[in-house]
Amino acid sequence: MTNTSIIRFMLNGRKRFGVYAFCAGTFLAMCGLMYLAHYLYSMRLPGRYLTGLFVVVSMLLFIFSLWAVYRMHKDGLIGVIISDEGVTDLSTGYYVGTVLWKDIERIKVMDDLENLNYQYVVLVVKNPNQYIVQEKTAIKRRSLILKFHTYGSPICISTRALCCTFNELYSAINDHYRKAIK
Repeated sequence: MTNTSIIRFMLNGRKRFGVYAFCAGTFLAMCGLMYLAHYLYSMRLPGRYLTGLFVVVSMLLFIFSLWAVYRMHKDGLIGVIISDEGVTDLSTGYYVGTVLWKDIERIKVMDDLENLNYQYVVLVVKNPNQYIVQEKTAIKRRSLILKFHTYGSPICISTRALCCTFNELYSAINDHYRKAIK
């Protein structure tokens, strides 16, 4: 029997609050726009079609926010899972699956280009395209391609949405990686 160790880093309260607040905000905006659209249509006032378009957009945003809340709870409010198999990052919204230790060439630390207070643990993988094509949406695939060109890998993990320090995350990933490549 093998001894498996799994480390889970939870999503921080700020990330959870942000998702809930976005969901509530889109719901309130949708309700307000629906009321306004009803009023404009009943009085046959100008702007009713534009308001109707805004209602449709707000409904789509609300459905998207409900999906984000569902995914967050489906994953058990877990942001990163580090196991003997590899690393699974659920905090970013990219669902590329588990990055296997055998696929990682090296681990490097890079500063976030937008906010120098944050750093990324960059997992340089042997076949980055394999992880890019696993993402289902074109916008997220494009974002992963930009990360690959900017940081040298599409797999970049930050503590921005996690309940841990950067050193805790980096040492956990590095320790598991060293055990796996032995």
